[in-house]
Amino acid sequence: MNNDAEVMLSDSQEYVDLKKYIFWVLATLVPLTAISVAVGMLSKSLTLFTVVIDCGAGLILHTFNMASIIVIQRRNAINFPYGTGKLENFSGFLYAIIIIPMALLIIYSAINRYLHPPVSINLGIVQIPVVLGALRAWILLIWASRICRKYPGHSPMTNAYYVNQKLVLIRNISIVGVLLFGFWFSSYGYLWVAIAIDTVVGVLIALYLSYCAYGVLTRNFKSLIDLPLPESDQYKILQALVADFDEYEGIGNFYTQLSGNTRFVQMELYFKNMTTVEEIESLRMRLEEKLKGHFSKMKFHLIPLAQKEQGEASQGSRGQI
Repeated sequence: MNNDAEVMLSDSQEYVDLKKYIFWVLATLVPLTAISVAVGMLSKSLTLFTVVIDCGAGLILHTFNMASIIVIQRRNAINFPYGTGKLENFSGFLYAIIIIPMALLIIYSAINRYLHPPVSINLGIVQIPVVLGALRAWILLIWASRICRKYPGHSPMTNAYYVNQKLVLIRNISIVGVLLFGFWFSSYGYLWVAIAIDTVVGVLIALYLSYCAYGVLTRNFKSLIDLPLPESDQYKILQALVADFDEYEGIGNFYTQLSGNTRFVQMELYFKNMTTVEEIESLRMRLEEKLKGHFSKMKFHLIPLAQKEQGEASQGSRGQI
């Protein structure tokens, strides 16, 4: 089994594990969201309202991710010669689009609460969904870290789940600590202090979500746009070809693009009719190794073509980048 086949098999198995993971992410998030909504209405906590909005956006995101995984698994590698990063990048883009306006809504609610503070607030029962959310995030974080270790070249979606669960765990632990402090004040009759703490925590979480969402939005938006390779990158590709010029007979077309920080390179090379598959594969591996020395993230494909007549080969040598 060659290297490409091994990578394809590893990617296929990763998506099987990731599909199971996302299923349980959704299965546990639905009841947690319902509990958070019910407790939020009873407690009148702005912080919990922030958590509910994040859960709601998460439900949309994870549903889209599950649909993406199903689409990926139904296709073969030929239909996705450059991987499935577009679907995965779009899921992150969608999450950011949802979170940013919701965060602005939370900030608006905080201003309204400052002008018209609630008559009462119960920060004690708020701990129930927050603690449950922290326990859920801890279990899912361990699970995601195992998937990442199992597949060193894991997909952006897998890494996003690992980072997301880590942030959710830290957020929920922080909320528990701060709101317990506010609950202590309210139990001694300082209701305005408890309301102020709850409002400040809610705004801080909203601002943090906006900050994270902005980074996800810009990073994934760039990845969704295809651009031509810079001229300096094209020279590096040609230099790699010149180093092994005696291993092939002519150059066909080049197909290149820049998606985010990933470079896609697909080239056609003409070979003699007696050239073996092992020789072509050896050249492909050398070219890929040289290019990866220049580019940190790259998808490389070599298309071997049979040698043509002299006139046709010279015409085919005028490839385009």
